[in-house]
Amino acid sequence: MPTTIMQARFGEAEYAVGRLVLERARALGFSRSALVRRLGYQDVNAGHRALTELLMTGTTSPLIAPRLADALEIEPELLDQILVATARQQQDEVRAQMLERERAYRDRFRPHLRAETERRVPSPIFVAALFTTARLRLVPTPDEIWGATPVDRDELLKRTITDHFSAVRGRVPAFGRITAYTAVLLPGYGSDFGHEYDVDGNSVGSVRRVERLREAVLTTKHGDTRLTGMLPRRR
Repeated sequence: MPTTIMQARFGEAEYAVGRLVLERARALGFSRSALVRRLGYQDVNAGHRALTELLMTGTTSPLIAPRLADALEIEPELLDQILVATARQQQDEVRAQMLERERAYRDRFRPHLRAETERRVPSPIFVAALFTTARLRLVPTPDEIWGATPVDRDELLKRTITDHFSAVRGRVPAFGRITAYTAVLLPGYGSDFGHEYDVDGNSVGSVRRVERLREAVLTTKHGDTRLTGMLPRRR
């Protein structure tokens, strides 16, 4: 039965290391299974999964990495150069994704008022995951606040803050005691800029950098439902 020489599948030639593997496999007449065996896999199915991950993501597994040059019959120096090129592409892709997320964030951004609390990480975290950090910590504000002059805005925010603090009795579920409020006025890059107010609604200091709210999420791993985490909030 003739050997089926390895051919590129959709998305497998996006990275330099993937193109190298495909070119060398064709040049050497390797099938996928033959290459998997040359990479040292006894479990062929596991080897196919690792090879597919390499081709699709440009990431080499700990088992593949030290054997790849020999398997492809190339100099280790060439493989190192190919892996560096792949790493640069991956870094550029991450930067491009970050830029796109920031552009989308800026497009959606609206000035808003939020409560600052004694806890940055909620406890119990499932409350914040259920209701969302935004719903718990963002304070409803009349639209006219953000178009007002700075003096009028401060006065309107003062009333909004004192009313909110009284209504929630100075606490946010899962986040604890309210320590201050922040009017987030301008989108930045990775963070924003805003003006702080105390719990009586008095302006404190000048405009400063403000970290974005992070959403609480419940995650599971190997059946452990106790594992939790915080993810950057996408506004």
